[in-house]
Amino acid sequence: MTLRSHGVPTAQAARWAALDRSTVYYRPHRSGSRRRADEPRVLDQLRQIALAHPTFGHRRVWAMLRRAGVSVNRKRVHRLMATEGLLRPAHFPRPRLPPTGRLSAERPNERWYTDLTEVDTADFGPCPLMTILDACTREVVHWESFPNCGATEALSVVEGAVAQRFPKLLGLDLRWTRKKRPEDNGLQESFHGHLKQDYLWLREPESFLVTHRRLAESIEDYNTERPHSSLGYLTPREFAERKMEGQEA
Repeated sequence: MTLRSHGVPTAQAARWAALDRSTVYYRPHRSGSRRRADEPRVLDQLRQIALAHPTFGHRRVWAMLRRAGVSVNRKRVHRLMATEGLLRPAHFPRPRLPPTGRLSAERPNERWYTDLTEVDTADFGPCPLMTILDACTREVVHWESFPNCGATEALSVVEGAVAQRFPKLLGLDLRWTRKKRPEDNGLQESFHGHLKQDYLWLREPESFLVTHRRLAESIEDYNTERPHSSLGYLTPREFAERKMEGQEA
């Protein structure tokens, strides 16, 4: 302290004395952030979103806050969710890439993926669900759930997707994925996982008819409300609309 009283800067005095500069301050700096004026409002909306979507991580909650008009930093959302005990462990790693090294597409309707998964029901047990996913926009183009699914039912889903997107029948280039190679259909596998984790597994299994209605609501929410990390946290429908506007420009 004698050196400081003679006008020697703290950093230089600490260096001469071979001390850590932080140890020579008379009053150590206090860490921690002050409560912001908008904290109650941000917390209220954050809680509403996080509790309505208990499987969402802090990045998706942050994206939904931005969609609601709340200007907030992502790191701040992480801190607030940690304080409130709303953080959840990470899950669903990104899909592994096939031998081609690429799963996505540059334009909407350029490439679709499809697959079957099973959804539990209270009366019929596990029932097949078939969805068709756009590789560019991640939007569910068409879907159907059946008590049982054979080739005829599966083909009807493809026909429904084609009829919806292309009123005039087009030729399709069908490509099969390799057996026991989920990375060849990684986008579809990832979608089915999130559909179950974020929507279906939040409730006990219900009847087939109720489950079918829940699927319709869930897929509509996925397409129009759920921010997608691979799309810059736009929803699939928003991303598709922007892509189409870019093609028309």
